[in-house]
Amino acid sequence: MTHLQPYRIEELNPFQEWHLHGSALEMEEALNWARSLSSQINRSVRVLDTSDNVIAQFNY
Repeated sequence: MTHLQPYRIEELNPFQEWHLHGSALEMEEALNWARSLSSQINRSVRVLDTSDNVIAQFNY
């Protein structure tokens, strides 16, 4: 059984759909990953919690 990590990192793909990129156990780790990913791929990236609340969004 796979244990879901509490923070999901999603990227906005070219079709304007949010796509799961990965997950992290710690909020700080998720935020750093999302910030870095957004600048690397030049796309919007967001972090969500287990209740689907958007914690942060980074726009390139």
